[in-house]
Amino acid sequence: MTALLDVQGLTRRFTLPRSFGRRTAPRVVHAVEDVSFEVAAGEVLAVVGESGCGKTTVARMLAGLDTATSGTVALAGRELTGGRTPADQRLIQLVTQNPRAAFNRRRTLRHALDQPLRVHGLGAGRAERDALVAEMVERVGLSTEHLDRLPGELSGGELARLVLARALLVRPRVLVLDEPTASLDASVKATVVDLLLRLRAESDLAIVVITHEIDIARRLADRAAVMYLGRIVELGPAASVLARPRHPYPRLLLASVPVPDPERTGPASAADFGAGAIGEVPSALDPPSGCAFHPRCALATEVCAERRPVREILDDVEVACHHPA
Repeated sequence: MTALLDVQGLTRRFTLPRSFGRRTAPRVVHAVEDVSFEVAAGEVLAVVGESGCGKTTVARMLAGLDTATSGTVALAGRELTGGRTPADQRLIQLVTQNPRAAFNRRRTLRHALDQPLRVHGLGAGRAERDALVAEMVERVGLSTEHLDRLPGELSGGELARLVLARALLVRPRVLVLDEPTASLDASVKATVVDLLLRLRAESDLAIVVITHEIDIARRLADRAAVMYLGRIVELGPAASVLARPRHPYPRLLLASVPVPDPERTGPASAADFGAGAIGEVPSALDPPSGCAFHPRCALATEVCAERRPVREILDDVEVACHHPA
């Protein structure tokens, strides 16, 4: 399939201010390094990894809320990496992690959903905007009665659906979801996941889901990318990456997922996937040489410390590892 969203070499580094009175060199946080991927219309890409691996920074750069140090974001062949016009801005919509923080608690939900239409000049007048809002609210499984309430009067699941409705109202081509189910309980998560699957089936949106929840990624995604310390270490079909990963790090991630097996007498371990980890995640202020995962990898050799692996295609998966499984 032809890519709708094309991300190449995306890099974001933050320079920290010098400490007062010290003449040391500026310190640099390597938040995202050389991230590349493509997403087709109607496709869902899950970006998974531990907290602090750079997932949210990628999401903010995709939506134009943060400026890349280098690299490009292109939509339908047109680069959006530079300054974006309002028309460009609405084409990639970001749904943030906490739905309660996404609304002004002193204004009604009708006001919150009307504002994007006014800003982007969608809808000929108040009556048409009201009709568009009502249609979208019903599309996400709610009634127009919710619109005249304040955010504090609604549940987390209802607010999560309204955040989606607001993003979809401006007719985006790409939807970026940052931890869309992290703050929801299990039953509400299932409702939101089913809604996203239905929305994908009804439209040609390209969807990028940022998550650390492997089960959510398995349910939603066509393809998956695993990030570690700002870099993608494995990318490919979700059925392969999230079931039979070739890189030691995603194997470790899978080992941390609880196994619902009544016959099991103990928790899953890294040994179940043939991978183990040593120590803690290194600092993004001083990333290791070579493969960033090598200080923690039980399979690491000298070449892992000396040379950074490039992503190579093994079967249907791209893997950045000197010793893939």
